[in-house]
Amino acid sequence: MAEKLVLIAGATGQIGGCVARHFLDRSGWNLAGLSRRPQRGGEFPMLAVDMLDAADCREKLAGVPEITHLVYAARHDHTGGEQESADTNLRMLANLLAAIGDRPGLSHVHLVHGTKYYGHTLGPRPVPYREDAQRHDGQLFYYPQQDLLIQQNKGRAWNWSISRPHTFCDLNVAEPRSITLLVAIYASILKEQGLPLRFPGTRRAFEARTQFTWLPMLARSIEWMITDPDCANQAFNVVNDDARSWSTLWPDIADYFGMDWSIGEPETMATYPDAHAGIWNRMVSGHGLRSSDLRTVVQWPYADYVFSPQWDVVSSMEKARKYGFTEKIDTTRMWRDSFDFYRTRKIVP
Repeated sequence: MAEKLVLIAGATGQIGGCVARHFLDRSGWNLAGLSRRPQRGGEFPMLAVDMLDAADCREKLAGVPEITHLVYAARHDHTGGEQESADTNLRMLANLLAAIGDRPGLSHVHLVHGTKYYGHTLGPRPVPYREDAQRHDGQLFYYPQQDLLIQQNKGRAWNWSISRPHTFCDLNVAEPRSITLLVAIYASILKEQGLPLRFPGTRRAFEARTQFTWLPMLARSIEWMITDPDCANQAFNVVNDDARSWSTLWPDIADYFGMDWSIGEPETMATYPDAHAGIWNRMVSGHGLRSSDLRTVVQWPYADYVFSPQWDVVSSMEKARKYGFTEKIDTTRMWRDSFDFYRTRKIVP
């Protein structure tokens, strides 16, 4: 069987890195990555490319002629929960497609999007979210990117697919945009003070259902989408498929850390490290933890984004199941395994 080469745009990011690790372990695949600031000495070739510069894309990618698949997991710099520029993100994808879209060996282009497609940050929407749902009126780079993909696909040999995950989770201590790592640190600080595990959102948010996507599963689903002909020119939700309310997750998280739990007044997590950096520094020293700065070890504003919806955020996996992707993740087990991982790496006590 001929070797395939998957190019991963955003290969040093949270999703792109996980996808890269997946393909490194798969036979029959070669791998190359794109990033503005790639690290040297990695396990696969990395190109330093400014995707906002069309000439730079053409020049750098001219040396990688054998690309058969593109996984686009790049996003312009942003903080979790903030509005992302549609124009900037569209230009990045357009420049990359202009550089490789006409190549006869390219067979598939995959975009990683998410459930913002359904407008879940703007207010309640009918659940479960289904892939054929009507677009909302908010500014979102997913829509022009998908439209560009459909337009560029006309008359070309390659097909496309899109994945829509939600609240990414992975065993990665170097990724600050991690809700499991943030909650582990938050719980550890509260426990150190002898306090219960307070839910930082509203009571309505506490009762609302939410969902998560285990990133290794997302990586496996992406390989499925870019290789199964039935997935051509389709979008698929990819979530753990066991949506839970925080009211059912929170007691289990508290149990793991040996704590009581409570619902207090809502608090802004973005400012949490300002008042607790001193406590954290003493914990790092006293418990022999890996040295870390509380302000940067996790994205605290990301917690405000995750805990803010006061309505159900639930995606249907019916379409993916119908097309043949059957994997499902136990979210409670995922959280506990993540906490075990952070403890063995001496991130939390």
